[in-house]
Amino acid sequence: MKKATIVIGANYGDEGKGLLTRYFANQALLKNSQPIIIFHNGTAQRGHTVDYDPNFRHIYHHFGSGTGDKVPTFFAETFWVHPMEFYKEWHELQNQGIFPPKCFCDLNAKVVTPFDMLIDHATEAYITKEHQEPEHGSCGYGTWCATDREPLATYTISQYISFIKEGTIDFYLEEVWNSCLLQLVRRKVDLDKIPEYNKYFTDPTIKKNTKRHFISDLQFFASKNIFCSFDGIYKIFNNFIFEGAQGLGLDVNCQNEWHTTSNTGLTNPYNMLSNKTDLQEAEVCYVTRSYVTRHGVGPMGNETKKEQINRTMFDRTNITNDFQGALRYGFPEKEKMEERINRDFVLVGGDSRFQKTLAVTHCNEFSGSNFDGTYFSKNPFSVFINK
Repeated sequence: MKKATIVIGANYGDEGKGLLTRYFANQALLKNSQPIIIFHNGTAQRGHTVDYDPNFRHIYHHFGSGTGDKVPTFFAETFWVHPMEFYKEWHELQNQGIFPPKCFCDLNAKVVTPFDMLIDHATEAYITKEHQEPEHGSCGYGTWCATDREPLATYTISQYISFIKEGTIDFYLEEVWNSCLLQLVRRKVDLDKIPEYNKYFTDPTIKKNTKRHFISDLQFFASKNIFCSFDGIYKIFNNFIFEGAQGLGLDVNCQNEWHTTSNTGLTNPYNMLSNKTDLQEAEVCYVTRSYVTRHGVGPMGNETKKEQINRTMFDRTNITNDFQGALRYGFPEKEKMEERINRDFVLVGGDSRFQKTLAVTHCNEFSGSNFDGTYFSKNPFSVFINK
């Protein structure tokens, strides 16, 4: 039996998608149905927390939230591979006693480079100096630059591997470097205003070492992945869990909402699954907290102070940082959330294999929610089904 579960954030991210992904992965393992987690959008800027016990947790970036349970991850063609973060997190997991299984990757997945990260960091630093406050238009992972400059010198993981084998990698990395510099010009970033970044653009040794480390990260990534298409994955596994990044309020097609990102909803999963005639059921699980949160600037209805939601709670994952600022809080906006969900779910049309559910997390932190979910969670460890 072929089954899919698609985990989608109903708001602006930080809803609890890691918790639900791990829950669905474990349910599949209990049924011996060979699950695999699929990354289909964004890149490693996601931060999905899995709490294993009160003293041990991991925030997953480039690995699926079922990694600690030996569930492999597939990086789809629509995911941006981030070799630098993959290398870093793989070793972090090993040091924590989690040994990731082999991952799978589509050869046509595009790649974020360290040069993209540099441009995003420099841009945010310049905006902060120029306007006395950061714009929070980046998570610091380079996706902003990589997607803005596409298709200029945008290469797939397959092409990068070929460049290394052919000995032409340095030539192509120079192309990437120049295309990144063009983004700096387009953004009108004045490097004189951020002298702390000058060395990264003027010191040839730094650029040479950056290239060397990136090549090493690419080779490491290649050694830890099995390369195949989604069609190949579909033949091997029976249970496909799509772990989305961000939320519908940040979708690239959302209306009148600032700082949009990649396809955060059903678009990519449905394109991958719609022609699979032996797919018997697909659950689309939209996830929300019992209240609303958002990182960075942009519209957010019913915004309030954290104290009005819960004075004593402390979010260990979403701490204030230079790239996203402080986490913002809001009262539940049920009608707007349902509108986003319905606008997304209409994509499946009359395909009866796809069924919609709702999961409400952080139920212990706010008692004023009127969400009626299929699933709910009142602690970081467990998911329950509403009877």
